[in-house]
Amino acid sequence: MSQRARLIAAVLGSAVSGVVLYRFFAKPALMDDSSKNLFDACVQVTAQDVSRLLGVRGDVVVLMWGPPADDAKDPAGPPDVQAFCKALPRGGLHLLAKEKVPPVPAGYDIVWTEESYHLMLERYSQAGALVSFVGAPPLSPEGIGTLPSMRPKLVVARGAKTETVRELLQQGVVDGAVLPSGGPPASSRPPKTTREWSDKYYLFVTPATVSELGG
Repeated sequence: MSQRARLIAAVLGSAVSGVVLYRFFAKPALMDDSSKNLFDACVQVTAQDVSRLLGVRGDVVVLMWGPPADDAKDPAGPPDVQAFCKALPRGGLHLLAKEKVPPVPAGYDIVWTEESYHLMLERYSQAGALVSFVGAPPLSPEGIGTLPSMRPKLVVARGAKTETVRELLQQGVVDGAVLPSGGPPASSRPPKTTREWSDKYYLFVTPATVSELGG
């Protein structure tokens, strides 16, 4: 199998395996009301949480997949990226840039590389945050040791996996991550606000709250 074929297979495998929130973002025209409410809520609440991390003001760089991933089909990015970018100004944040990260196959998953992360840190050293729609970078202990002490905050808005992002949160490498809550809790009433919709299905975890994940 060629390198390109393996990469395409890895991208497809990642989508099938259920990247965080992607099932709600892939085809918004086909959403029912509850899925659209959840889509809107998660985008807006994530933007609010990033704003809170930055102290309201700051420049944000959004990271999305480059070719051959679906993210690259539209220069503006997939629906979740576009909606997130539109929500940023409401929290006092400024979209500095969108960057396409080359996807690298890793079995049936896709990842971005440690080198790509260091490149983004160099290119946008003055940014307030890098908001990743490509998961967390697979950093080695050596790579973590060479990270600059002053760097943009790293927030994983899509593709955060609890088992891989927990340690990076504990080490302060990842400053925030959107994670599934483990299933919708029983409730006597349906959610009404964007925060209630988001909190019902997802958690925004920071180094200060990572211990609440358990396990």
